[in-house]
Amino acid sequence: MELQSPWRDSESSNWLLALSLPTLSWATPFRPLMGLPDKLLEHPEVWTSIYTQAANEHETRLRLRDWEIGVDGARGNLMREVVTKALLQLAEQMGHSVAVDLERWVLFHFFCEEAEAAMRMWGVVLRYAYLPEDSRRGRKKVPPPPALMPLLPEIWDLVNYERRREIRDALMRSAPPPAYEQAPCEKLEHCYEATLISWAFNQALTLKALQTIVNRLNKTECQEIVAWAEVQLKTMDSRHGPANAQKLCGDKYLQVEFPCTNMPSVL
Repeated sequence: MELQSPWRDSESSNWLLALSLPTLSWATPFRPLMGLPDKLLEHPEVWTSIYTQAANEHETRLRLRDWEIGVDGARGNLMREVVTKALLQLAEQMGHSVAVDLERWVLFHFFCEEAEAAMRMWGVVLRYAYLPEDSRRGRKKVPPPPALMPLLPEIWDLVNYERRREIRDALMRSAPPPAYEQAPCEKLEHCYEATLISWAFNQALTLKALQTIVNRLNKTECQEIVAWAEVQLKTMDSRHGPANAQKLCGDKYLQVEFPCTNMPSVL
């Protein structure tokens, strides 16, 4: 994954927001859809305890001004210290791989524009595989590779837009309003965390579809699917298709695990 610095002052606050999502009781039914590490799903109370300590520490240090006020990058450095400590505690209690997976989960869903664009394009192209050829949009359908055809029924629930909308509607019905008092010009009905969860499960479902494909097919067949996806995007939109095809990033995201990042882990 190609990342800019996730520890910039302007973006670092997203870490605690993202890491809070597995701890939200109202979001419990939606946790399995978010692509979180399995052990974290089995024992959410472990991370909830660690996260609560981390959030309190961050708030306390900000209040006591226990950081380099006025120095560019200081807020990001403070957040990095707090997050690193929390992930190290998670590694001690649940294993190093769980902490690494949680770190990559945050980076993938909330800090990587490349991954976001790739998941969006893969979702579009996989849904195109289901279009009837005699439909209006189906006229631009490129026949999927034979190797993909037996998998289409299996991944339908993962890429089906209507199912995703139903999940999002249920999520928004469960979500509380924003915790802060809104200005008169604001009209948010749901907390920002609900938007982040929606973002995460949409990307996670597409990634799971890609993981299903790579688990069931060999390397040559996967390369055929990448080639088909690129041609399909170019055929759909002659103007933007070539650029959209590049956003797939070849087979980078056609992997069993999260791709490695271009930045060192904090662990």
